[in-house]
Amino acid sequence: MKNSVLIFAFLLAFQPFYFANNKILTSYSSREAINLVVSVNSENKPVEGALINVIAENISIAAGTTGADGKVSLLIPSYGKQLAQITVSHKMYREDKLTDLILENSKTYSFNLRSRTATAEEITLESSEKVEKYIEKTEKSEEKTIAYQSEAERLAAEKAEVVKSQDQLIKEREEAERIAAEKRTLADSKQASVEEQKAAAELQLSEAQKLKAEELKRQEEAEKKRVEEAEQRKAAAEQNLNNLQNSTLTEAKEDEKQAKEEAEKKQGEQEKNAKEAEKQAKEKEEQAKNEKNSAKEKEEQAKEQAKNEKKALEEEEKKAEAEKEAKKEAEKDAKEAEKDLKEAEKQAKEAEKQAKEAEKEAEKAAEMKAKLAVIDEEQEKLDKEFDKLDKEQEKLNKKIEKGKNLDKLAADQEKLKDKLEKLELKQAKLDEKREKIEKKYK
Repeated sequence: MKNSVLIFAFLLAFQPFYFANNKILTSYSSREAINLVVSVNSENKPVEGALINVIAENISIAAGTTGADGKVSLLIPSYGKQLAQITVSHKMYREDKLTDLILENSKTYSFNLRSRTATAEEITLESSEKVEKYIEKTEKSEEKTIAYQSEAERLAAEKAEVVKSQDQLIKEREEAERIAAEKRTLADSKQASVEEQKAAAELQLSEAQKLKAEELKRQEEAEKKRVEEAEQRKAAAEQNLNNLQNSTLTEAKEDEKQAKEEAEKKQGEQEKNAKEAEKQAKEKEEQAKNEKNSAKEKEEQAKEQAKNEKKALEEEEKKAEAEKEAKKEAEKDAKEAEKDLKEAEKQAKEAEKQAKEAEKEAEKAAEMKAKLAVIDEEQEKLDKEFDKLDKEQEKLNKKIEKGKNLDKLAADQEKLKDKLEKLELKQAKLDEKREKIEKKYK
């Protein structure tokens, strides 16, 4: 008995060494029985058959199924004020939950679920609305059929009046194209020289950026590895502590199983009623839909006739308009060619500037790599000290498991804790140096 008390006191004394964020152990001496009520509604109506589950420390401690009033009363025989969550699930509604709760005795926790599957009443009402819409669309299709027929007759008469001359427009377009071609050739010649100079500068810049990115990635992977090793140390400590905990939740698991079975039975009946209502509604919808489709076919035929007449008219208009646009494009192209020539000269100066910047970037990348190499040498030494400390901790853990000389082992543990704190301080300073270098050259 004396050894058990010493082990528990020892682990509590060195808890900050194993746990991040100062996690607090659950006090088993303050547990008590509590009752709570869960109320579930949807659109101001009670939800029957919803599965309720109360979870603490990733384990179900109470479960139940709501009745016709949408409520269920749950008893938790042993609760120690630890954080808990209440989950609500139902096949016909979206799941919901309340998290990070300190449960209170005699309190009612309320949920308002959003519907995921329509009820039988909702399906019937929705179907009636669809039938009315189908009838309305049928009447509109008949009106559109008459309108399309009148439009087709008007377009056919207008098409016969479209005649225009195009010879002069063609000559003017060809002359503008000739001028544009001459200017374009001169601009392309100048641009080719610029592109070669820019390509060389971009290659040098790309190599410098690649060198910098590779170095930063290597540093990031090393940092990730150090964090994972720290997490492994913490997980090992948590496992040692969990081995001391002993709680019996067999009754809560059985309640959860019975609640699931009851919820599935009630929810199955509700789904069956909804499917039957949906089947009847579909039959009425299909009949109205067929009548609407028949009217729609007539509308489409008239619409297609008007569309064909309009297309023929547009083709005649486009022939004349195309020549106007071609002339404008040729004149525009000539101006663009002259603009490109000026731009090529401007880019030649820019390419020279980029070459100088790429050279500077390459020098910075090499300088960053050299400084980080010094940091890596220091990190390698520090990693060896961490490895040595891990081995000492493993040996001490084995001695602790035997449960002998716990007073002496506690003192040894304190020494290891001091060593770890010093190493972590060194690591923080080294990380700060690395971060300053990376920030400077990013």
